[in-house]
Amino acid sequence: MQSHEPLRAAVAYAGRRPTYDHPIAFDAGERLTITRNDDEWPDFHWGVTPEGGEGWVLRHAFELGEGQSLDALPASAVAIADYDARELALTPGERLLVGDDQGGWRWCYSAKGDAGWVRKADLSQIEDAARFVMRPMRSTDDAAVADIIRSVMPEFGADGPGFAIHDAEVAAMHAAYARSGAAYFVVEVAGTVLGGGGIAPLDGVEGVCELRKMYFKPGLRGLGAGTALIARCLHAARRLGYRQCYLETLTGMDAAQALYERAGFQRITQAMGATGHFGCNRFYLRAL
Repeated sequence: MQSHEPLRAAVAYAGRRPTYDHPIAFDAGERLTITRNDDEWPDFHWGVTPEGGEGWVLRHAFELGEGQSLDALPASAVAIADYDARELALTPGERLLVGDDQGGWRWCYSAKGDAGWVRKADLSQIEDAARFVMRPMRSTDDAAVADIIRSVMPEFGADGPGFAIHDAEVAAMHAAYARSGAAYFVVEVAGTVLGGGGIAPLDGVEGVCELRKMYFKPGLRGLGAGTALIARCLHAARRLGYRQCYLETLTGMDAAQALYERAGFQRITQAMGATGHFGCNRFYLRAL
C-alpha cells in the first residue's frame, strides 16, 4: 500500500479469493523478522512481527538491520512504510481503481468499500493514465480543503445552522485529524487538491468511527474518486480497530447516498453519537 497513489481504472477478468485469512499488517517503525524468500515473487519476503503476525511483505516496506542479509535468513528488519498484506476478493467483471505495479501486484479499491492487493495478471483493461492521485493530507493542504468544504456544502443547501461547514476544525483540518484514531485523505488532479474525506471517532459511541467531511469539487466528480476514497477511509478504520463506521448526510444528496449504499452502508432511522450536526436528516451505518 502506498501513501501517494496514482489510481487508474481496471476490470477483474476472473474471480479470486484471498489466500490468507489473517494477513500481516504493520506500521512504519515496527520491528520484523524476515524468515524466507519467495521463489515465485522475488520482490516479496516472509515477515513475522513480535506479536506473531506473519505473511508476505514487499521488499520496499522494510530495511534490514546492520550486517543482515536476505541471503542468510532469518534476518532482523525495521518497517520503513505502513504495510498491509490483505488481498482483495474479486468478482469477474468487477470494476476497480488500481495503483502502480509493485512486484506483479497492485493495491486496489472496489465499489464495495474494500481494499487490498490484486495480482496484475488478474486485471484487464487497465487505463494508461492515472485518473487522480489520493494521499494523506498535509498541513499545506489546509486552505484547499477548507475551500472545498465551504464551496461544495452550499451547493446542497448544507450551509445553515447544524451543518459541518461551521465546525471549528474546517480552518485547520490537518491538525484536527492528526490525533489518535483519525485520518484524512485528499484527492488531487494535475497537482491541484479537488476533494477529501476522512474518519474520526464518533463522539459518545465506543468502537465506532464517523466518515467525515467527504466533498469533491465538480472537476473531480465522475472519475471514481468517491469509490476509492470511501474504501481508503474504511481500510484506515479497520487498521485503527473500529468495528463500525457511521455517517450523516442530507436529503437531496442522492448521488452521494447511492455511493454509500454501493459501499455497504445501510440506512438507519436515527442519529448516533454527538456530532452536533442537527441539520442532517439521513443516517447510515456499516460494519467493518
